[in-house]
Amino acid sequence: MNIRVSVLLLAMFVTGCASFPEALQMEDDSQLVSYQDAASKAEQVKGRTIRWGGAIAKIENKSESTVLEMVHYPLTAYGKPISRDESIGRYRITINGFMDPMVYQVGRLMTFTAELNGLEEGLVGEHNYVFPSATALQHHLWKNIQRVNISSVSIWPHGFGFGYGYHSRGFHNRVILRGSTNTNKKGVRPSGATTLPKPVKRNNQQK
Repeated sequence: MNIRVSVLLLAMFVTGCASFPEALQMEDDSQLVSYQDAASKAEQVKGRTIRWGGAIAKIENKSESTVLEMVHYPLTAYGKPISRDESIGRYRITINGFMDPMVYQVGRLMTFTAELNGLEEGLVGEHNYVFPSATALQHHLWKNIQRVNISSVSIWPHGFGFGYGYHSRGFHNRVILRGSTNTNKKGVRPSGATTLPKPVKRNNQQK
């Protein structure tokens, strides 16, 4: 009898772990937009819903909201970001209200449902970068995890245009992320679509 009870409890535990957090669940997730499409088809998918995850790279508190800069990671079957040595890019999420930087620390993993706003320009270090941006609908901060250390950025020339007013020859940031138990896989390009957000190298006349 005790064995049967133990097996039942284990099955319930596994089932619970294999499902999305309640806040992130959706009745129909077939129309969710991928990171690749948000970066390459910004105008076509603006206003649509995403469910993305990743590691916090930066947090900025504003008067009525908080902007999180995230390093994108794919999700497991239950919605947790899969931390890897590489990422296909970064994005920004705006959340209404105050998010304590001592809780939402750099390296913590999060998952969001959000509404796409389009693309916006910014900086990663001293490099110009174009971020897919979105406004959060729901979010989940993952607990009891090993935080990811963002240790370096590898850059190589690559032509790219976003089709919203200019096309320029910019740079593609390959964000290399190392956890204390991970080994960096040099020379391996992340999988995914061939059209990704690239930092933009502007002419000196552009401000």
